[in-house]
Amino acid sequence: MKKIIVLSLVIVSFSFAIFEDLESGARAEGMANAFTAISNDPSAIQYNPAGLVQVNNLSAMSFYKLLYGGIGVNLHHFCLNVAYPINEKAGVVGIGLQEMGISLHSEKVLTLSHSFNLIRDISFGYNIRGYQLSQTDFGSGIAFGIDFGILTRIYKRWQYGFYVRNINSPKMGQDVKYNLPRVINVGIAYRPTLGINSTFDISKEVGKPTRIAVGQEFQIIEDYLTVRAGIQTEPIRFGFGLRSGMKNIYLDYALTTHAELPLTHNFGLALSF
Repeated sequence: MKKIIVLSLVIVSFSFAIFEDLESGARAEGMANAFTAISNDPSAIQYNPAGLVQVNNLSAMSFYKLLYGGIGVNLHHFCLNVAYPINEKAGVVGIGLQEMGISLHSEKVLTLSHSFNLIRDISFGYNIRGYQLSQTDFGSGIAFGIDFGILTRIYKRWQYGFYVRNINSPKMGQDVKYNLPRVINVGIAYRPTLGINSTFDISKEVGKPTRIAVGQEFQIIEDYLTVRAGIQTEPIRFGFGLRSGMKNIYLDYALTTHAELPLTHNFGLALSF
């Protein structure tokens, strides 16, 4: 009976909040998703496509998590991002694949991304997203969204990021139309030295309260150990993270809390070629 009640709550929640968990990644979640002004790896596809221009080599990142421990219905989220630098003028292109949901409700997203330098220290990026929603009892639907972002360096150690998701206000459904989340993120990051990042983000989704997030990343032993922590509001959640690896391959882990639901464990893998 308890499992049926939880399943019902999950379905109802999805009905009113589809494609909500797109901004996810093992590295960023360790900093409570305060990542808009950093975005210097393939997860920029989710957090700010303008940041892809900072990727210098063919790179890939993936993660897998059971949201709130799966809450008895295998509520999961998988993502794979690949970034490929073309040249200095053409910038960097990326592709992202995401799949999330449960057996009765599946959300899939294909994202094509491109980032390039407008002028020195200012980059621009955009996403073209294809959304697919499948529900066992209600069929499936598709929609297309457009994102764009800007990343600029302020002085030597500060960066500013701006990102808008679904600027075209896509809708999904036939008889009943669902608005896909339209979100504006603004962030600033401070890097006093290599391996240390302090971040601050403000995020506003249309129709919801403003969210504030702060995060910290600190490299203790180069390549071998990096620790992260962060907190966000609306709702209040804490994030903790670890990274370890060797030069071109890294393992990431993030733990995020929820006021009422179980913990979420996020496991990630990052490769650079």
